[in-house]
Amino acid sequence: MTEAYCSNAVVGANSPIPFNNISIQKGCTSILSAPGTIQLNKKGVYMVDVNTSAIAGEAGSMNIELVKNGIKQPQASQSVTAADTTSTYPLSFSTLVQVSEDNTPCCCTSPTIVQILSSIPTTQSANIVVTKIC
Repeated sequence: MTEAYCSNAVVGANSPIPFNNISIQKGCTSILSAPGTIQLNKKGVYMVDVNTSAIAGEAGSMNIELVKNGIKQPQASQSVTAADTTSTYPLSFSTLVQVSEDNTPCCCTSPTIVQILSSIPTTQSANIVVTKIC
């Protein structure tokens, strides 16, 4: 299980939210491997819960979404329309992520990587909890 967060982080358009503080790290099934990157190391199903408070860098549609191994996951996103660049907008979602292979030293396997991207420039305070459920 991993819980990570960031406070008042400046995020560029189509860039990962830089979770850079760990609240809880139990075991090695999921780890914060770099700011904004969660590595899933064991075969199974993981619950990913994301909660953010965002201030838009520009007015318009603001979206957060989960990317698994570089591929956007359409079931794991939320959007709001930012009317201005001073209001705070809550964004959150929960989703399941399946990992089909363990991250082993074998050259044919790689860890599964998940990131949460922001569609437009924002200032984010965000929290992510990743729990292996089976």
